[in-house]
Amino acid sequence: MERKSCSSLILCSIILVIMALVGYIHFKKELVSKLSNEVEFSEAEVREKDLDVNNYGLTVEYTQKEFDKVDKEVKEIQDEVGKLNSAKEEKDKEVKACKDSVAVLSNDVAAMEKEKSDMEGNFGGEKTKWSEEMNGFKQKLQNQSPVCAFVNVTAEVLKRESTLKDLCPQIQVAV
Repeated sequence: MERKSCSSLILCSIILVIMALVGYIHFKKELVSKLSNEVEFSEAEVREKDLDVNNYGLTVEYTQKEFDKVDKEVKEIQDEVGKLNSAKEEKDKEVKACKDSVAVLSNDVAAMEKEKSDMEGNFGGEKTKWSEEMNGFKQKLQNQSPVCAFVNVTAEVLKRESTLKDLCPQIQVAV
């Protein structure tokens, strides 16, 4: 019996070891299953991160193209501004030259106007003198000269010297 008891003990031990191994295998399978799930989850996260990185890369590439385009436009605008600034400087020089010319012309006009006013003043004075002299001559013409009473002129002399009639309007033509 001892053999029987030993064999049953061995059989029980073997069954127990098998049960322990089955339990251990089952535990390991569950652990592998959990790890598999975690790996799949991690792989899904990695794929999602890869997609995000790819999307980010595409966004960065698109943004870089936009930056390059804006930089190109800025350079073109800066070139245009440079051209316009040089043109503006030329126009400023022309405006300064025109202003200088206007100043010179204004000085010339002022000098001419002064000269004109001086001439007008002189002309006024001369005109007054001439008017007075003319009035004096007219008065002398109107007054009968005593010489005119003794002048006897023929028609022929009067035709040649028409101013005699002006000097002595009462001249009688002798026949």
